[in-house]
Amino acid sequence: MEIDIEQCRENDKIKDVISRSGLSIKHIKLLLRISDAIYINAINYNVAIDNNEVKILLISSKPENKMGIFNTTSLTNVLYRIKDMEKENTDIKTKCMVTEDILQILIKVT
Repeated sequence: MEIDIEQCRENDKIKDVISRSGLSIKHIKLLLRISDAIYINAINYNVAIDNNEVKILLISSKPENKMGIFNTTSLTNVLYRIKDMEKENTDIKTKCMVTEDILQILIKVT
């Protein structure tokens, strides 16, 4: 996935991608909450949605903005939100992978 740096800096652009994803309203609301949590925790990120698979790329923490450098507390807050979302919604499965200093979170909606 190509990373659009401008999109990473503007939460509204990412929210627009989520809102036009074609997912159910329930899943859009869940993803918008995760998006807000990532933004509030000052993490640069990007989102891509293909069919029922959501890819969230966590790139870096602000203000350092260096690929692969994250504030531990911020990252923990986001991962707990995602864990809680999966626990409360049995139709969602998540997986995390690290690729080229980027934390990729895959969310499958069934």
